[in-house]
Amino acid sequence: MIFYKKYFPLLQMDSGKYDTFALTGGRGSLKTGHVCRAVLCQMLKSKKRVAVFRETKISTEESLYIEFKELVNTEFRNRGFEYTKNRIVNTRTDSELFFMGLQDKNQNARENLKGLAQVDILIVDEAQMISKAVWQILLKTIRKKGVVLIVIYNRISDELPVESALFLDYENMKAPEKTYFVEVNYPEIKHLGILSDKFLEYAELIKKNKPEEYKKDYLNKSDVSDMAKVVKYWSSENVNEDIRHVPDLDIYWSLDFNVNPFMSTLSHYDGKKFFVFDELVLNNVITQDAVDEFIRRYPPEKVKGIVQICGDASGKYRKTQSRYSDYAIIINALSKAGYHYKLNLRSFNPPILARINAFNKQVFSDDGERNVLVHPKCKWLIYNMKNLKFKEGTSLIDEATPSQISDDNDKLYLGHIFDAVSYMVEFFKPVVPK
Repeated sequence: MIFYKKYFPLLQMDSGKYDTFALTGGRGSLKTGHVCRAVLCQMLKSKKRVAVFRETKISTEESLYIEFKELVNTEFRNRGFEYTKNRIVNTRTDSELFFMGLQDKNQNARENLKGLAQVDILIVDEAQMISKAVWQILLKTIRKKGVVLIVIYNRISDELPVESALFLDYENMKAPEKTYFVEVNYPEIKHLGILSDKFLEYAELIKKNKPEEYKKDYLNKSDVSDMAKVVKYWSSENVNEDIRHVPDLDIYWSLDFNVNPFMSTLSHYDGKKFFVFDELVLNNVITQDAVDEFIRRYPPEKVKGIVQICGDASGKYRKTQSRYSDYAIIINALSKAGYHYKLNLRSFNPPILARINAFNKQVFSDDGERNVLVHPKCKWLIYNMKNLKFKEGTSLIDEATPSQISDDNDKLYLGHIFDAVSYMVEFFKPVVPK
């Protein structure tokens, strides 16, 4: 088992020297793998109850389960480890490792955290996403003699609740007496030969084409202004006034269902690039009004291709104000008017970050290509590309409040049209984990 020297104290976590381990670093720092190996070693020594926690975990597959499982099947094979869908146990020491997050159950944070009261080791994955309120409850729950806390995080901001909660001074790399605080980034370990050529080549590609992303993702350097933007690499190069509706081509109509405003985009797609030639932005309307406007602008005689319908999966369900779902209303109207159509919908909406990541990958690809091109008349889509931001220190989109909209009516149009276009992009170009 190869273990980098800066992570070596993890192997001695039962010595009592440290009760907290805070590991930060960019991609390729191997911090997660070292934590998993160290914890499995502890489970081999004596009976341990280990919890792996994420505040926003939705499924076990989104936790460290896969990494632990791969280690059990390889480096720790025939060591008494067994796994089920939600747990990993060691039959020799009666050790147990389980996974949890606040979204596992529809209960409040305090109730969900009760299960952590009896753990010996708590691993907090994606600790940069844990809110201040959860840290307050979490630390009160686990702070008993002998408990080891391990946090793994990326510095997405200079003001992170995890650093405040654990009194971590990143600028001077200082921490309380019993806290082991370390930063590792891939350049300092690539000479060991652990990182694959593919990873190193890809890192160089990002360094060349997306230097700001490289600093953030690979060197762990936060950039608050860049991080706040939802669409990272939008530029004038994504705007092209030569884009036109071509009657012979399919129209990709992607929708977000909201009454005020109702926002959707119209595009052509050639299998690689998305050409957004128009947007439908209507105030105080119902779905039928939106279909009527589509038919008015692009009557059947000017649409020889198929109307490819994309968008919010929740539009498949019947609403209280109508006997029919939004998509049923749309396809009934299109069929009646003589259009050919096809539905391109997921069974449920992907996580918002999946859509954001997929969209950013097409706005400016890792190869330096711009695969989302928009006509300048798409005023509100371009407005969103430039102005849509995350709430500070979170991965949540910052929606305008009524008072902000009152001061600036343009903010009424933030969010929904991005949802519309990103549903389409994520459907056809998802970011598939490799």
